[in-house]
Amino acid sequence: MSFLQYQKSSPNFLNEFLKYKRFIEFGAETTVDQLYFDLRTLLRYIKLYLYDKEKLKTITREEFKNIDISDVTITDLRKINSFDLENYIIFLADKLQNEFKTRNRKLSSCKRFFEYLYVNNLINSNPSKRLTTARIEKRIPKYLDLKESKKLLSVTINSEQVYKIRNYAITCIFLNCSIRLSELTGINLSDIKIDKSEKTIRIHGKGNKERLLYLNAAVCEAIKAYIEVRPKLGKEYKDYNALFLSARNKRISNRTVETIIKENLSKTIDDNQDLKDYKTHTLRHSSVSLLYNENNVDIFVLKRILGHKSLDATQIYTHVSNKKMKEIMMNCTISSIIEKMEEN
Repeated sequence: MSFLQYQKSSPNFLNEFLKYKRFIEFGAETTVDQLYFDLRTLLRYIKLYLYDKEKLKTITREEFKNIDISDVTITDLRKINSFDLENYIIFLADKLQNEFKTRNRKLSSCKRFFEYLYVNNLINSNPSKRLTTARIEKRIPKYLDLKESKKLLSVTINSEQVYKIRNYAITCIFLNCSIRLSELTGINLSDIKIDKSEKTIRIHGKGNKERLLYLNAAVCEAIKAYIEVRPKLGKEYKDYNALFLSARNKRISNRTVETIIKENLSKTIDDNQDLKDYKTHTLRHSSVSLLYNENNVDIFVLKRILGHKSLDATQIYTHVSNKKMKEIMMNCTISSIIEKMEEN
């Protein structure tokens, strides 16, 4: 759900902050929605902390979820100091049982919020300025090897799922194009060009940034097969241009895709492996791993394919040619790797 749906139940200063992040800074919709949920938690805590501190000791998670924040004021926020925010982080751990990663994210949201309020002269000082997030050891992301990737494709197309042709196209794009979940569900028919002169897909990435990716034969065939069975919608339908549709002829949701991938992954990975660590993002990691490990693809080319925002200011990144990226993506993909192995 979009943060815009919660405007009536949120204080105006929160709405203005979220609109600024979404429409002025062009933040991704999913990012701004997450900001809303994080800050709603913060404001619920502040309301209790200021007006019913004893309740913080006994409140249940369900009771906490029902706290109304519409009456929280800027004056309330001006009363908060860094010590209060440290207590908030403790509350997240003890009462809400948030893990390190979640607490760090919520603290980051808190810092961005208070910085905005301070810069816009809504508060006199920034209580979050001196707070730092805890350092967390980065885990190596889970990914499928070549054998497992091939098996996942086979499991998907040979399944008894009603929409297996659509689901196969989704999986094929994930494994060959290295895109994010939100990028996949955001693909439109008008973003795809599959003809003799051009085989590309335009991806709408984070911060409304676009990038052009090149399609190999396997992906083109999967997309064509799906388009043949995809419902033909007129322009009176809101999502007539969406590539992937749900059973209700609406743009497929992130959650639906997650369910599809999860179900097929459960039939792909070994029984003794922990399924909760395998998600749609696993396929993005798998695609990158196959490109890098099997084909020794230059890391800077990979970062461009992935659309990593951090490389915008990197000089060497700008020197990666479209010609090289096109050659890599069309010839060094999971399908070509499989073909080479079968030939040998």
